[in-house]
Amino acid sequence: METEALPARAPRQVSPLEAAFVTANEWFVIAVMATMSVLVVTNVVTRYVLNFSIVWVEEVTRYMMVWVGFVGSGLVLRYGAHIAVDAFQDVVPAAIARVVRGAIVVLLAATFAYLTWLGARYVGFAWDQETPILNWNTGMVLLAIPIGSALMLVHLLLVARGYVRGRQFETHEAFSADEALL
Repeated sequence: METEALPARAPRQVSPLEAAFVTANEWFVIAVMATMSVLVVTNVVTRYVLNFSIVWVEEVTRYMMVWVGFVGSGLVLRYGAHIAVDAFQDVVPAAIARVVRGAIVVLLAATFAYLTWLGARYVGFAWDQETPILNWNTGMVLLAIPIGSALMLVHLLLVARGYVRGRQFETHEAFSADEALL
């Protein structure tokens, strides 16, 4: 069964505050990923060309990947690129599909709020522990969980209306969720 294409829409007007929030989120992810890339490439070069390894690079890049995963997931949600099963809403009447999407938003919001709370508790539990190589505060590293979860909640709330009303996500000139499909 072939599904009907979603109607085209004009881009939603975004407030300057929201635009700054999204831009800061994007640039944080870009900066951390670029730094990770430089560190990993540098470590590979030093290992195979100069015959020594920078011991702390693996630990730091692992933590950076956690931060990218949590902080970047709100952007992925915003652009509709998370894995989703949405076939059900394609076969029910539009009014029921809106109710289903509303329930999805409520469930996601509750999950992100709970994950923020649980992540904060986890940070508190790990606050006095240290990382193995650099002896960093593990709680600081794990702040990615509540911060990323709170960011996902904010992104969800900002795009919820368009999603519930017409299954619309935000657009970005450099990214298309449809092109990211397998």
